[in-house]
Amino acid sequence: MPNTYELEYIGATWCNPCKTVKPKVIEQAKKYAISIKFYDLEADADKFDADAVKKLPTLRVLQDGKVVAEFVTQHNDQLEDFLSKTVKPATTDTDF
Repeated sequence: MPNTYELEYIGATWCNPCKTVKPKVIEQAKKYAISIKFYDLEADADKFDADAVKKLPTLRVLQDGKVVAEFVTQHNDQLEDFLSKTVKPATTDTDF
């Protein structure tokens, strides 16, 4: 069954933590084989519920088009932990 997860990344050009977290978001999305939509808080406010965004960067995991998890982080090390608890990897290496 294909992976039905999608990741929304909401940041802003003036947000320094957004600039440092974004490359890790891309790396982790490749690991989990999930697509990412990048949104700028001001420029793309009509494409998501901007009023619900309280801090930046905000990450939302969607499954079948519905938000199943939301996370705000300014630290790369927290991102992998969040995704590992929320998204099942596209491939798993299992030794039997």
